[in-house]
Amino acid sequence: MWGRTVSVLHYTVLNDDWRATNNNANVYGEHCDKDVNWQGWYRLFLGNTSVQMPERCVEMDMCGTAFPMWLTDPHPQLLDGVVQRGVCGSWYGDCCSFRQNPIHVKACYGNYYVYKFVSTTLCNLAYCVCQYTCQYTSLILCLQSLIGLVASPLDRPGNGVSRVGAKARASMSLYLNSNYTEPYPTGRVTLPVGSTLHVGVSVEVGVSVEESEAERYVVVIDNCYATESPSPDDLPQFYMIQHSNRTQVRVEESGSSLRARFSALLFLYQGDYRDVFLHCSLSLCDQRSSSCTPVCSRRRSRSVSKSVPLKLLTIGPITCKCFT
Repeated sequence: MWGRTVSVLHYTVLNDDWRATNNNANVYGEHCDKDVNWQGWYRLFLGNTSVQMPERCVEMDMCGTAFPMWLTDPHPQLLDGVVQRGVCGSWYGDCCSFRQNPIHVKACYGNYYVYKFVSTTLCNLAYCVCQYTCQYTSLILCLQSLIGLVASPLDRPGNGVSRVGAKARASMSLYLNSNYTEPYPTGRVTLPVGSTLHVGVSVEVGVSVEESEAERYVVVIDNCYATESPSPDDLPQFYMIQHSNRTQVRVEESGSSLRARFSALLFLYQGDYRDVFLHCSLSLCDQRSSSCTPVCSRRRSRSVSKSVPLKLLTIGPITCKCFT
């Protein structure tokens, strides 16, 4: 480690190759941050590359330690100043098996972060660093799904009977921000592993359905999972949402309108840098005849009797690439 001075604060460069997320402790040995005498701010490097802590769960035995530690909340923005962030160590599939004392993080001019670390409570826990970024190819693949709604007569005063027999069109996109207002442009976009993926789904009911009747339908996210090929039937399948139950995913809207939104942290499936495709199955629910709000339970799945399934939507590939 060696010191460096910047205009607003002093920091120490922490440049330990063994902290990389692709460093297996079973191969290179285990390290521990319990007895480190942390002093002040630290900027993370791998070689000559400025890096950062991951914002996603890291598999056990990676980062040169038994229980790798990651940030439980996103990094701050430049104007946020110094913020406090939670830190967790993963163990046997439990991403937060070891919840540690929080640390302080600050975003700096020059597009990097500094950290005020604290000693861990036990061994072998150590802070991780992200070495890789992910490149998204064709992120704005809005694959449209067409479905014929079950025709049902609607009694209306004055002008007789109208029918819900039109098509419904669904699309899915990835967005730049948490407001879901800026979809990614067509082409290649580069993001670091651990970034938050904002996924938005919208459904348009056919024009023959009057607005007041279209409002009776809402879209529900049933399942979302990732595969390593464009085929939704490919194995293995890594579920983010299953039977409307979420797994390390924040569902921000589902079952309340004709749009659904959720966010998830980008991570490496099985620790491999392969193409990843996201598949989501949806259903249209008639909220006049049943409850459409997803009810999460570890023991049972959501039951909605008056729902119509939509065809599966797919976006991708998500390509992970090492920057050297």
